[in-house]
Amino acid sequence: MPTDNPSEQRVPDDVLEMSVAALGRALRDGSLSPVDLAEAALRRIDALDEQVRAFVTVTRERALDDARQAERELRAGHDRGPLHGIPLALKDLVATRGIRTTAGSQVLADYIPDEDAAVAERMAAAGTVLLGKSRTHEFAYGTFTRPTANPWDLERIPGGSSGGSAAALASRMCSLAIGTDTGGSIRIPAACCGVTGLKPTYGLVSASGIIPLSWSLDHPGPLARSVGDCAVMLDVLAGYDSRDPASLPDSSATPAYAAALKQSAAESAPLAGLRIGAPEDDYFTVAEPEIGAAVRAALLTLEGLGAQIEPVRLPGELAGLFRAYRGVQMPEATAAHIEAGWWPARAEAYSPTVRSRLEMGGQLPATDYIQAQRLRRAWSQGMRVLMQRVDALALPTLPILPPRIDQLDQPVRIGNSDFDASSALLRFTFPFNMSGQPALSLPCGFATAGVPIGLQVVGRHLDEATVLRIGHAYQQMTDWHLRRPTSA
Repeated sequence: MPTDNPSEQRVPDDVLEMSVAALGRALRDGSLSPVDLAEAALRRIDALDEQVRAFVTVTRERALDDARQAERELRAGHDRGPLHGIPLALKDLVATRGIRTTAGSQVLADYIPDEDAAVAERMAAAGTVLLGKSRTHEFAYGTFTRPTANPWDLERIPGGSSGGSAAALASRMCSLAIGTDTGGSIRIPAACCGVTGLKPTYGLVSASGIIPLSWSLDHPGPLARSVGDCAVMLDVLAGYDSRDPASLPDSSATPAYAAALKQSAAESAPLAGLRIGAPEDDYFTVAEPEIGAAVRAALLTLEGLGAQIEPVRLPGELAGLFRAYRGVQMPEATAAHIEAGWWPARAEAYSPTVRSRLEMGGQLPATDYIQAQRLRRAWSQGMRVLMQRVDALALPTLPILPPRIDQLDQPVRIGNSDFDASSALLRFTFPFNMSGQPALSLPCGFATAGVPIGLQVVGRHLDEATVLRIGHAYQQMTDWHLRRPTSA
């Protein structure tokens, strides 16, 4: 029988290298128990998290209780599906009943919710084992997630705001994680940490119970080490929720993203017939040379898998769209904090940066917000027209490599222009929050500095199946997503 004492090692730590499918087979044939798997994950956290600092709260007893329940159920033939018994981390914006949920802020340092968020409910119902709450940039209002470090280089940021989730995955502390994405906060850390992250179509996954940043831009979604694992998670997460006003109505078909991947993977040319647009706008082509080279190589791989690569130009003027993005995000964030009663009542508890942004959001005129939404609508309509010509887009996730922590206050040079680090990290991701399209980041190479490079695949609204198909086919032909940091 498995031991409840994590100090008594029963399985090697490299069990956490296994995919969800492989873990599922081992859990069901009895060669691995959920308790042994949970203990292996907890040992990894004990060994590595003092340096990586991916978790703000480790739910050790909850994890072992979840694992024992999963073991009893699997032995009794009660199988909840492919995530049953799999270790999970939840971003600390996700409300968890009876478990502290801080949003990375002193404002909520002692907040213990009475109910689970919808995504926490769904993952628990699927039988996952909750290891704890992963760190986030304060209220998800940023792209750095300090004090979390990048497992590939502890002197660099992991990206944000879901940096704790991505760092925990890259360090093999968990097998699955949940993040949120308002301007890139799933995809940016996925690219920085060499894991896979999906921002689904806006409204496909319920945001109910998640502490908001910007209600019309927030997208909860899965992070994992492969596209296949993200697809399994999306099968669980997708679906209508009446508690979320933005939740999309029930579709007639039950989600079957993982099954669709298995079908396409069996084809000799799994991307045959797909048209993939490669943006050639200066806005997207200006990136660090190693990033451009890695993405061009990835496009050649996709072409070899049967896809037709077509140069495209995106609609509108992207610099103006970024101003519109801030014009939507900032007042919505301030309004959410006012509604919650935190701002300005507890202004002293916010960090100076977030306090300043909330102040700015309260000073923007309503006319600016309306004009930003009008520009957003025009951009979204232009994207719908473009996506009639192609099935998906492929472009870099980030124009820069993950910055060093000690250089975050220095300007970042892209082409002939200087940017602050946060704006540079958002540059290629935020447009697809404005349009609400599904967007996936997956590893496509490594820089000479030893840090990962991300490829971003963007699809039509509610066409996650094609986005996942492209990413999965690419990962079947490459091993970038299988590599692990030496520190892990």
